[in-house]
Amino acid sequence: MLAAAALVGTPERPAAAGPVSRTEVSLLDLIETEFGYTTITDNYYRNVSSQVLLDGARTGIVAYLRGRGIAEPRVGFMHARADGRFAVPAIEQQIGLAIERYGPHVDVHDLVAAAIGGELGALHDPYSVLFTKAELAKFTTALDGRSFGGIGAELGYDDARKQWRIDDVFPDSPAAAAGVRENDEIIAVDGVAVGTLDVDALSAKLRGPVGTAVALTIERDGVQLPAPLTLKRAVITPPDVSRRTIAPGIGYVALRTFGPNAGRDVRAALTFLVAHGDSKIVFDLRGNGGGYESAAVDVASCFVRGPVVSMIARGGKRIVTDAKGAPVPITGLVVLVDGDSASGSELVTGAIRDHHAGTIVGTRTFGKGLVQAMFPLPDGSAIKLTTARYYTPSGEDIDRVGIVPGVVVPEPANASRGVIGSDPQLDKAVDIVHEQ
Repeated sequence: MLAAAALVGTPERPAAAGPVSRTEVSLLDLIETEFGYTTITDNYYRNVSSQVLLDGARTGIVAYLRGRGIAEPRVGFMHARADGRFAVPAIEQQIGLAIERYGPHVDVHDLVAAAIGGELGALHDPYSVLFTKAELAKFTTALDGRSFGGIGAELGYDDARKQWRIDDVFPDSPAAAAGVRENDEIIAVDGVAVGTLDVDALSAKLRGPVGTAVALTIERDGVQLPAPLTLKRAVITPPDVSRRTIAPGIGYVALRTFGPNAGRDVRAALTFLVAHGDSKIVFDLRGNGGGYESAAVDVASCFVRGPVVSMIARGGKRIVTDAKGAPVPITGLVVLVDGDSASGSELVTGAIRDHHAGTIVGTRTFGKGLVQAMFPLPDGSAIKLTTARYYTPSGEDIDRVGIVPGVVVPEPANASRGVIGSDPQLDKAVDIVHEQ
């Protein structure tokens, strides 16, 4: 969590309500089918065989037809040529045959989207997904830090249980009004199970027009609540950066996401604290699932000089990105991380650790060392596709591994983040930075 800007299970398209009738194939449909296929073959960070994508397209079409009430869809198997040619015409042919066979039960646009979604699903990459036009708008609005219609809660993922949970409930938010609590587990949204979705797809489901309702199926303390909680979406403006003095000479900066202005805002917060006598800093990246890669580089540049990250894209080409500008003149630094610190958070943490610029405290980070780029499609939807793998300045690959803090401090279930005396990780960070 870039057109094509880098971002450090495909969201489900709900079946249309009742029969649809757009069965005329347009030039736009043909272009979209080809562009979806070639975007993957030309840009995915690993080589993908044409056969894998053809099989995925068929799986997507079959799943769509079943969702339209067709129990045993007839969709032919497609066979790739050794040179990969004629794959797109083969997909277009099966879309055309589906239209001929099932007429008013199908829609051309949805068939095309189903084929592309199936191709992405065949990658078995949870970060490569298809966004509808509406989902893309929700995603970019939240990532860019603009207000949006949402529930007012921060999400976390329990990797052991493979379940999404509520890490924080914003005051005076729809979530707070409905009785959603920290550590509640989200089983389903509007009746659709969410355990296999990535954070972008789940966030897209939770956001929507202000005033619209969304129902959360919640498990609390191991017991599912008897009925879903219904929330009415409201305007949510997430506070991306917060700063304050937490002890004499010690400042605290928390960053929720790597939006486009994260580097500027973190630098401003650090500069303000240093100017007011807080030259030792606790930088909190707990719960930060990432964002724009360029923003992560900007944030890292507040703390280090030299290489920040190296990326290896398709074909093995390595690109090294250095810090921009001079670091803020702080005299001590501790970075707080946890299992939900991912992607951009890990890029920054890895750079600070490898340059010995600060001490890392908390628990092992998420382990997302892959970079995504956004590729718009002609109809306004987009493919978010993994295009590279990144490494810390020392060359460490953290994907599916994460970063183990130099000082491991578990977070108790009753901890209150950001509250001295009720947040053991923060308490330890203050002790360490005080001695630096």
